[in-house]
Amino acid sequence: MLALIALGGLSIFKMNSLAGAAQQLGVVERDKLTAMGELDAAISDFRSAEGLVIIGTLPDEKKIAIDRVKGADATIDRQLTFLSGTLANPVSKTRLKEFADNWRPLRQGANETIRLGLANQNDVAGAQYLDELKPFMTAAAAVDTMLDNQKALSQTRADDAKALAGTAKTITIVATLIVLATLGFLLFMLIKGIARPVAAMTAALTELGRGNLAVAVPVDARKDEIGDLATAMTALRDQLSAAERAKQEQTTLIVDSIGTALEQLAKGDLTTRVHADLTGPFATLKTNFNAALDEVSSVMGAVSEATNGINSGAADIRQASDDLSHRTEQQAASLEETAAAMHEITTTVRQTAEGANRANVVVDETRIEAQKSGDIVSRAVEAMSGIERASAEISEIISVIDGIAFQTNLLALNAGVEAARAGDAGRGFAVVASEVRALAQRSADAAKDVKTKITASSEQVDIGVGLVGDTGKALTRIIERVTEISSLVSAIAASAEQQATGLQQVNTAVGEMDNVTQQNAAMVEEATAAARSLAVEADALAREVARFKLGNTVAVRAAPVVHQLQARAASAGRAMARPVRRAGGGGSAAPKSDDDWSDF
Repeated sequence: MLALIALGGLSIFKMNSLAGAAQQLGVVERDKLTAMGELDAAISDFRSAEGLVIIGTLPDEKKIAIDRVKGADATIDRQLTFLSGTLANPVSKTRLKEFADNWRPLRQGANETIRLGLANQNDVAGAQYLDELKPFMTAAAAVDTMLDNQKALSQTRADDAKALAGTAKTITIVATLIVLATLGFLLFMLIKGIARPVAAMTAALTELGRGNLAVAVPVDARKDEIGDLATAMTALRDQLSAAERAKQEQTTLIVDSIGTALEQLAKGDLTTRVHADLTGPFATLKTNFNAALDEVSSVMGAVSEATNGINSGAADIRQASDDLSHRTEQQAASLEETAAAMHEITTTVRQTAEGANRANVVVDETRIEAQKSGDIVSRAVEAMSGIERASAEISEIISVIDGIAFQTNLLALNAGVEAARAGDAGRGFAVVASEVRALAQRSADAAKDVKTKITASSEQVDIGVGLVGDTGKALTRIIERVTEISSLVSAIAASAEQQATGLQQVNTAVGEMDNVTQQNAAMVEEATAAARSLAVEADALAREVARFKLGNTVAVRAAPVVHQLQARAASAGRAMARPVRRAGGGGSAAPKSDDDWSDF
């Protein structure tokens, strides 16, 4: 065990050493090589960018070259700082110092060369650029030497790590072999000291589980846990043997007592009981068996009584179902007749509503025509008024003409008088005056005659205007009455429509009641069939119960409950029927028995 611990510690130490070497080689040395490579590349980039500043002709080219110079210079400074803090090899540190000593003056000269190149003094700058070649080569050679030395150091460290890995592998293999040998030895001792005895006792327990109580338990003179387990198994075997003998005795007693009782029970004798003296848990079995038979006997007695009650109730239900089916059929027929009558009434009311609607339309048309007649009469009244005004104007004109004729007659008379005075010279003028006078007289007579006729016409027009006015008033009253009649007819039509709608709803309700009644009739038929099936099943149950021999047990009386339910149903039916009789006319009916289900 100590050797295993030592090997494990040595393996851990070597693995840690290998991890450190891998860390050193994979990270530290790699970073150094990377820094040196970037330093070498930055020197070359700085030198080439410096040359581009000198030979460049365009400002953009010179600007790009300056940016490259600045980037390379920054990289060189960064890598110098990194390598100064990480290099540990004396040769590498010496080469790094050599590079730094050559680089500082070289960079100062390069700055001057770049300044001359930017000032387009290319000849001077080119000569100075060539003078910097030797220091540049010296610095580059120092970097190359440092890089080669670092590569050699990395290879050496890789070889050391490889050797360390080989050593760790050898130690691991040796430790694994030692552990396997130790485990083999321990396994052999475990099988010899524990597994074999446990396997033997397991086989003995398997035999005990199969019921072999004569199996031999392998007991050695051992004082350990295996010996204690063997002793306990021996005691368990002896106890199981004693329990098996007691079980056999109890089994014989149970078969003799309970077996006989079960045989009698199988024959239908529910009065049999177990009287044997059983002990232990079998005494409880005896008590429970006898109590169960008491309960079964009581239940079977109750079932017998209930079967009788079911028979009686099924007969009553069948009779009630038949009565209910008969009444349902009568009700269905009455509802069918009622539905037919309601349908006819609905049709009649619908026709009445349609006639009222048509009458309403006719009255509306009559009212419109009366209104048109009223308008015509109004226009006739206006025309009569115009005629009356024209007649008055004509009378005034005739009066003027009559006045003119009177004046003309006077003038003619004066002319005749003057002509008579003139003698023969005025005779012709007298003739003319006589003719004018005669004409004026005829004009006056004609004007008087026209005035008389116009006066008579005016009186007739006045009478016509009065009559037309009366006609307009009569038409107005007729329009009012027609409007009132139209409103009444509209109300009658609306009422008839509402009555038709209500009767349609009543007809629908009656139809639904008819359907429900038909469904109730079908359900009554199903209930009757179920009652008959119940009676058949109750008879079968009674025959099955009759097979058992029952003791003097008191059963639950079920039949009186059924008759009480019948009496309650009959009383409820009579209570519902009395208001119907009073509503139907107050006639008295013959009293019926409480068991008559026709009132249900």
